[in-house]
Amino acid sequence: MQLKRKSLTASKPESEGDSGNRITLRKLAEHLGLSRTTISTILNDVPEATRFPEETRRRVVESAKKLGYRPNYFARSLGRKRSYLIGVIAPDFGNGYEGALLSGFERRLLNTGYAAFVSNHFWSPSLLQRHVETLCDRGAEGLLLIDSTPSESPGIPAVTICTDRSPKWSTRVSIDNAFGIWEAINHLVGLGHREIAFIKGPEGNGDTEDRWNAVLGTCKKLAVRVDPRLTVQLERLERHAEEGRIAAQKLLRPGKRFTALVAYNDISALSAMTALREAGHKVPEDISVMGFDDIEFASIAYPPLTTIRQPLHEMGAAAAELLLRKFVNDESVRNICVRPELVVRSSTCPPPLALPRGAGGRTFKSPR
Repeated sequence: MQLKRKSLTASKPESEGDSGNRITLRKLAEHLGLSRTTISTILNDVPEATRFPEETRRRVVESAKKLGYRPNYFARSLGRKRSYLIGVIAPDFGNGYEGALLSGFERRLLNTGYAAFVSNHFWSPSLLQRHVETLCDRGAEGLLLIDSTPSESPGIPAVTICTDRSPKWSTRVSIDNAFGIWEAINHLVGLGHREIAFIKGPEGNGDTEDRWNAVLGTCKKLAVRVDPRLTVQLERLERHAEEGRIAAQKLLRPGKRFTALVAYNDISALSAMTALREAGHKVPEDISVMGFDDIEFASIAYPPLTTIRQPLHEMGAAAAELLLRKFVNDESVRNICVRPELVVRSSTCPPPLALPRGAGGRTFKSPR
């Protein structure tokens, strides 16, 4: 029997849909002359959909697309008892590090049905806790916590990146800071640098202590003195680009000579280069600069930044993969530690009047 289709709009062709009113499941069902259960089963592509003729399934899908039908998210979530929502929390997505991680994370989630909901807590413990509670209350199925570790378990699967600790309730994706710092300082020593200044990470950052301990250990092995007068800690500022600039200005004030600078991350390294140039120093001819992260801007800076590359997109994708596996109770899920690599560009070179390599500019093998 031929079913009669009802018109959904009087003023527009059917192919344009109804831009003034949402096309509901009920309206689509009336238009096709089918039950809402039938249409919902077909559009959700559940196994039971195969019991309907192929022509019926094709007609439902094509009509829904033509009319601009979108399923009600909350109704679908209640029906499946799933939200397909993952919360992503970070202190601030205002620099390249968090953005690159998020990009890799969301790319892995493509075609999985999951969507990411992003929140900043701006280094406020109370705001971090509020975001965690809000996401859990709204049905988030999991959390990606970037440099953000709540004081207690959120009660749902969680993966952390850039944290100074790994709670039992989370799975951690981390970088091998010791190896990265060794590669950075050893590169400078190999060029002939001995007077090296350091910009330490901000207090409370997930990698600060780990990375600084690696600096101290590496310098001891390479017989490089860590001069307190050539060490400054980043301040926590709303404008990330100013942090390294202020740190470099502090290093220049005492008048203590240094020929190389190892910055905590690329953002501080790039802004430090600006301060050095403003003070009349050439980079790298007078002072070489080393970063850490390899964010997008590092390769297009002037000069292009020598840095330690973290595979940020891959780390974000790995975090997504871990969460997806945790959702299905995969017992093989384990913490992941990623090894970075040295990327040599134009911001480093031998120091002025450097000794020949055989007279003190030796390069050592990694201790790992």
